[in-house]
Order: sequence, then structure tokens, then C-alpha cells
Amino acid sequence: MKKKLMVSFLALVLVACGSSGSLELTKQEKEKVNGDVNVARQLLVQKAILKDASAEKLSEDDQYNLNLAKQEVEVSYYLQKKFESELNNIKVSDEEAQKYYDVHKAEIGNTPFESVKDAIIAQITYEKQTGIVNKYYEDLLNKYKIEEILKKDFPEAAQAAVQTQTPAPAEAAPAAPAPEAKTEEKK
Repeated sequence: MKKKLMVSFLALVLVACGSSGSLELTKQEKEKVNGDVNVARQLLVQKAILKDASAEKLSEDDQYNLNLAKQEVEVSYYLQKKFESELNNIKVSDEEAQKYYDVHKAEIGNTPFESVKDAIIAQITYEKQTGIVNKYYEDLLNKYKIEEILKKDFPEAAQAAVQTQTPAPAEAAPAAPAPEAKTEEKK
């Protein structure tokens, strides 16, 4: 009798906990938090928020926006993983930095190379990283024929895009600005 009563009590507790929204960390999550109770707390709070959110009735627009946000996070994570090694291993030589400095001397002014070298290296690194990701985007545009899809689905917009990409003759070669005298720097 005691045994049946105890089993019934446990079953009741389990059902009550399940319906009250008990939360727990998975085995993998417990391993990942590595004993850090603050990280575990954060995971549990996230689970609680998601549990509450799942009870909310989202409008069609809200559901679309939520799915779009999830896709953006997935894409960002994928790109980070895909290019992590390549983007983190970009090297910029002192010669490249000096060449950049020489080409952009008018913009940089009289600041000595050594003072701006780190900033120049960071800029060149950023440009190389951007180039790698942009090449991937271009490859995807071609591989999946994205422009053809856009022309089919949005013919007016595709035509307008082609017209804006081809500048009118007057716009094709804007006049270079006249060099300004740098009287302040000479003082």
C-alpha cells in the first residue's frame, strides 16, 4: 500500500512539474557550462523565456519576422564557421601597408607611417575579409542564378536596377575635386 501510494505521489509530482513548466539542462548543456552556475542560469532563463513565448499567439507577420531572425542568425553563424580560418589568417605585409599609406597620403596627411601603421593594417585586413565574403556572395548569385529569379519575380525592379547601374554619359566621369591648399597643416 505504501509503495502504491509513493508511486502515485511521484507520478502526480511528475505530471504537476511537467505541466507547471519545469526546466532542466540537457546533458550536453551541463557539460558545456562546465560548472559555471551563471552560464547555467542564463541558459535556464532563456529556456523559460522561450517556454513563455511558445504559449503566446504570434501574428503571421510576427511569425515571419521571427523565422527571418532565426535565418539571419543561422547564416551569420554559418559564414563565421565557413570563413573563420581564412578570415583570421589574413596577413598584411609592411610593404602592403606602406603602399597603402603612399596611395592614401593625401587623405592621411602628415601623420607619420609608424603612427598609422596598425590602423592601415586593420583597414587592409578588413578590405581583404570583405573581398573574400563578397566573392562568395557573387559565386552564390551565379550558382543559383539569383538575378534571373529576380528578373522573373520582380521585372520592373530588375529593369530599374539595370538602368541605375549604367550611368548616363554626364554621370559616367564626374570631375575630380580641385586639390585644396592645406594651410593649417603647414603652420
